[in-house]
Amino acid sequence: MQKRTVETALDKANAFLADLIVPTFKMNLDQEPSLDFSNLMDADRKALEEFLSVYGGYKAYLECQVADVEAKKTALESYFDEGYSKAIYRMSEEREGAGRKKLTKEEVRGAVLDRYEELWDLRQTLIEYETIHTKVKGLLIAYTSAFNAVSRVVALRTSPISAYG
Repeated sequence: MQKRTVETALDKANAFLADLIVPTFKMNLDQEPSLDFSNLMDADRKALEEFLSVYGGYKAYLECQVADVEAKKTALESYFDEGYSKAIYRMSEEREGAGRKKLTKEEVRGAVLDRYEELWDLRQTLIEYETIHTKVKGLLIAYTSAFNAVSRVVALRTSPISAYG
């Protein structure tokens, strides 16, 4: 029986995506756009198109990145939770068999992470992915806000004059 790991789960997910008829989302990130968001209100039509293209493209790219990080984070959480549950069971069985007192919840967590180094490593990796997820999602929110702001400017410029204006 093949040992299953976070990597094999991610490989299976990537293989599934590769089998879809939808092409993967790619961006040429060689050039950094030189858009000054503070000049948005003064931007001409061409600049607004560029704003929409750049912010919309980066927004889509970041959505893909967030999904990728969420998949890794979820896989890590699942493997950690299952391994942690098994380790708790083993430890409690050993203690009970030896006639030793039951540990508190906090003591069990510390004892398990101290004894099972692979779980401690997995937990550290999970913490790193939680941090990455938070940072990438924050950047996605910023690009989404920028895209929405540009969209509102375009909508205002292209709408007929209202009864109030």
